Amino acid sequence: MDAIERYVRLCGEVGHLTERLTGISIVDAYFGPDELAPKNQQSDKDPVTLVNEMESLADLIRDEVDSELRSLYLVGEIEALQLLVRWLTGENISYTKLVEGLFHVSASGFTSSDIAKATAVVDEAFADYPGDDLRERIIRFQQLGEIKGDELKQVVEGDLQDLVVEVGQMFGENVFSLIGTDLIDKGVECRAVTNEPWSGYNYYLGGFKSVNAINTDRPMNQRSLLFLTYHEYEHHVSNLWREKAYLERGFTDLAIIPLHTGRCVISEGTADTAREFLDKVVVNRELHALRSIGMLGRMVTINAAIMLNQEGKTVEEAVEYMMECGFKERAMAQSTIRFIGPTSENDKPNFWAPYIFTYLFGRIDFVLPAFTKAVKEDVLGEFFRTIYLNPYSCSSVTWNKAFEWL
Repeated sequence: MDAIERYVRLCGEVGHLTERLTGISIVDAYFGPDELAPKNQQSDKDPVTLVNEMESLADLIRDEVDSELRSLYLVGEIEALQLLVRWLTGENISYTKLVEGLFHVSASGFTSSDIAKATAVVDEAFADYPGDDLRERIIRFQQLGEIKGDELKQVVEGDLQDLVVEVGQMFGENVFSLIGTDLIDKGVECRAVTNEPWSGYNYYLGGFKSVNAINTDRPMNQRSLLFLTYHEYEHHVSNLWREKAYLERGFTDLAIIPLHTGRCVISEGTADTAREFLDKVVVNRELHALRSIGMLGRMVTINAAIMLNQEGKTVEEAVEYMMECGFKERAMAQSTIRFIGPTSENDKPNFWAPYIFTYLFGRIDFVLPAFTKAVKEDVLGEFFRTIYLNPYSCSSVTWNKAFEWL
């Protein structure tokens, strides 16, 4: 069995383990050969054996994989999965060490000075909006055109489908045209879901198509739905290119997509920068307001995650902090706990607890600076070719090397 086949099989075996422990598999999508599919891998392998096999596999990949970028990418994925298994099976690993080990980003959180500076940006961005104070201006802005419940469900399963088609066309015109390579895109179906810890999720089905699940438990408006559509469609786009690379170039390791690795940092970074990809950084008053409150919200939520998982603070303390410093309404702050808290509702380890770091740092530390520089130097086509034609560039482990040319 060669190293690549073993890698795919091990991802499936780790997926079985994480599903037993948390209810969620680390395998986000699979579109490879049936004999390597997660469903056909051993489902009861013990954690110690898995960790040891991953250690041996990392050595094998270093020896057998000639491409330096591909080798770095795969070893980074394996090392993250080793750490994940150790964490979920009870090893005493601090939250910050876990985040840093999985994602290769800083997990120190944000100081009160950092929060104050971000709040000042929000204050400036919302200065001309109606309301007696900043909190009221933000709430009124967010509630404008708000839809929820059955009305939101009807929009998701109706009008939103037209928006998704439009966004797909925008990717073709603004991104694929610069890459210069044809790509099959069979589109995205929108579905309304409930009782999930996230706002939206792209389920890549293989065969160049996806389902975008939108959580209708959370109120949304036209602006938030638009951003969510951009974000989730970019996940679809990234996986289209991965499937193309698998089918045309034989990269079987790209046919399996594990969560909680350095890949996720860039995946969320490109998705969170999709608006810029499509609009070429057209900044207006509304976008400035959205980006500023979004940035502050991410920062405050990361701090709340550290409070819960590292500092042992109570849920109520974290909720109050998000309400006070992030200007979240109580219901939204409480729903955020499901994503960042240490345990799930069934008292199992919360699979998503470390993940909140990927969005902000993927955008501000990796994708947005490179994209902005590529726009400035008029090399946007090469930027898109780097991230989409070579998926091994899309990890926090390999990003800087892949973009040495920039």
